[in-house]
Amino acid sequence: MEFLRKYYIHFLVGLGIVGLLYLLLYIFTPEPQQSELDKYKIEQLNKQIDKILENQKKLDLQIQEYKKEISKIDSTIADVQNQKVIVKEYYKDLGEEIKKMKRNEIDSFFYKRYKF
Repeated sequence: MEFLRKYYIHFLVGLGIVGLLYLLLYIFTPEPQQSELDKYKIEQLNKQIDKILENQKKLDLQIQEYKKEISKIDSTIADVQNQKVIVKEYYKDLGEEIKKMKRNEIDSFFYKRYKF
């Protein structure tokens, strides 16, 4: 504690000199400046980025439309598959009935069906 009381002025002077050096360096260090060419290049890049973002939004909308169409097609395919199964079962049952029919019943069945 006695050391601080004795040399506090030296400590404050040293701190002041460091502060003054920092201030001088801050004032006299030039700020980095961009040339006009660099500014122009940055502007052009920003414009290109904006165009790319707009195109991306358009593509996203198109993708959404395609997804809707795909889901419609998928539901149509599912309906057709269900109908196919129903028809397949119907003709399977009909084939089994024909196996059980007598000859004159088969003739009348095909006559009604094909008018032959």
